[in-house]
Amino acid sequence: MEETSAKRFSIFCDLEGRVTEIIQDEHHFLSSSLIGNMLFSIVVLGDLDKILNFFLELKSKQTAIGWEINISIPVGATTFSFFGGIFDGRIGIAAATTKNGAQLLFNELTRINNEQTNIIRALSKENEKLQVQPEEPPIAYYEELSRLNNDLVNMQRELAKKNRELDELNKLKNQFLGIAAHDLRSPLGVIMGYSDFLLEEVEEILSEDQNNMLKSILASSEFMLRLLNELLDISAIESGNLNLTLVQDDLGKVVRRNVELNNVIANKKNISIYFNQPEALPEILFDMGKIEQVLNNLISNAVKFSKPGSIVNVSIFKSESDLTVAVADQGPGIPEAEREKLFKPFQKTSVKSTAGEKSTGLGLSIVCNLILGHQGKIWVESKVGEGSTFYFSLPVKN
Repeated sequence: MEETSAKRFSIFCDLEGRVTEIIQDEHHFLSSSLIGNMLFSIVVLGDLDKILNFFLELKSKQTAIGWEINISIPVGATTFSFFGGIFDGRIGIAAATTKNGAQLLFNELTRINNEQTNIIRALSKENEKLQVQPEEPPIAYYEELSRLNNDLVNMQRELAKKNRELDELNKLKNQFLGIAAHDLRSPLGVIMGYSDFLLEEVEEILSEDQNNMLKSILASSEFMLRLLNELLDISAIESGNLNLTLVQDDLGKVVRRNVELNNVIANKKNISIYFNQPEALPEILFDMGKIEQVLNNLISNAVKFSKPGSIVNVSIFKSESDLTVAVADQGPGIPEAEREKLFKPFQKTSVKSTAGEKSTGLGLSIVCNLILGHQGKIWVESKVGEGSTFYFSLPVKN
């Protein structure tokens, strides 16, 4: 195409992109109503990001060279090559359907504004050296970009589909766990009841080996029942069915009662549990059954990992906005690298119980979710060889 037949125009804009003057428009592409309006108004919708980046480059470099932008003109959308520079606080723009045509028009524009001609020309040449765009719009580049964008959209759709499928499978898994655990609890309860009855009623008649077998049956059924109960809890939590019955009550009273109950078990290992409440505490909203479950887990864990003759300290205190319960043992402590496992389901640390007590790896995960369900916090501090302290806090105002 000859440069003389190229469609072209030149304008001045303010620094915000509002057209203030039409300098040249021999083909009458621009309406006089454009003056006072934003140049963006004649840019094709898909190229609004380009015109925005064109103005950003102008403001940062004082000149912008060879930007290919589609605009709407009376004969339809046409690609123009844009050249621009800043003259005396306003933006001069030359545009043509060829890059050379826009360059020539821009040179004319700089000659008109001869005060800054040398500066603009120098900036224009420097900026043009940085341009890597070809004379014509890089169609192959845009086609590749469009293809990659389509691939990304398809991948996002596929990912959304897989996520929906996984969500359905997770719901089915939780439903299955709930049904299985619920149906297994009754026969396990029967096994526990009969084995406990036999140990109490006929222990003296049976041999030592037979008594040991009954004790093993009782201990195994107790562990299995605890595992089933915890599976039901995990299933409810993961399916979003964690229902809390919040009541206004004295948290200190609940902690004290749980310490007394766990002392019965702790005494069998010659471990003492002490409770410390230094001040009167306000009543707060919490689910009594769920918090008792939390306390029983933390205190029984402290007993489980403590040596005979040691002490477990349970304390409760008030901060500015929370009530905090601390359960401290004198056990082996937890290695720092393993602490991140503590509140994840089915995760166990290398720390062993002191009397062979079994663990499901679910208790602390359930405890964590119960506390978070109360909008509370839970954390642990531990030092190997000195013991661990588990903390949880509940908000005073909930």
